[in-house]
Amino acid sequence: MDALAMTEPGAGSDIRGMKCAAIRDGGDWIVNGTKHFISGAEHADFVIVFIATGEDQTPKGLKKRITAFLVDRDTPGFTIRDGYKSVSHRGYKNMILDFDDCRLPDAQVLGEVDGGFEVMNTWLYATRITVAAMSVGRARRAFDYALGYSAEREQFGQKIGKFQGISFQLADMITEIDAADLLTLAAADRLDKGLPSNREIASAKLYASEMLARITDAAIQIHGGMGLMDDYPLERFWRDARVERIWDGTSEIQRHIISRDLLRAMGA
Repeated sequence: MDALAMTEPGAGSDIRGMKCAAIRDGGDWIVNGTKHFISGAEHADFVIVFIATGEDQTPKGLKKRITAFLVDRDTPGFTIRDGYKSVSHRGYKNMILDFDDCRLPDAQVLGEVDGGFEVMNTWLYATRITVAAMSVGRARRAFDYALGYSAEREQFGQKIGKFQGISFQLADMITEIDAADLLTLAAADRLDKGLPSNREIASAKLYASEMLARITDAAIQIHGGMGLMDDYPLERFWRDARVERIWDGTSEIQRHIISRDLLRAMGA
């Protein structure tokens, strides 16, 4: 089993701001620094770690070069420790990785030296589609609860689904879910076919994760006070939905990717 390590305490969306760095020492690299919010590292046999291996002067200032390394969990100088407790996905553990003069040979470079972004993007394309797909699935489940409750719950002498305030919400909810589903399928299809898909994947991740937040909130509203009780799983869906807009690239980063793709096509 493996885990992927990009994020640092001071470098989340700004990957090139990472401080975890490797310095050449003969045929080896000496690594120092810290990674956090690393999913699955407690079980991983090895970790794919993205580390700064140099920098270049550009018109916009210094730009870090990034390299991907394979690091076995028992490597001297490399430790894995417990991270933070999350309100979302309470069964999920995130870990902190520490590197203290950790020596890695050239043989543990994944891909090319300074070619870490190519490796990173290959991984992120798949994980962002996964986030979008899971968001659609969770939204459908929350919607099913809301639909069933609307057809059974009575107020003012009739089923609450008969009230336009509820029925129109249900119509909007299923429309948003289906739209996110189609965006996700279209992005996955382009990726499978080897077509340019960066913008389409970003759109699917952005829309599906934000859609899930709206659907879980609406489902709780339809249930009223019971929606926040742990008799129903809706409060968990609602909590879990919050992180989908953050990990594997925040909503703001997805909007940046989408707008950059559009503007580049116009020469801007």
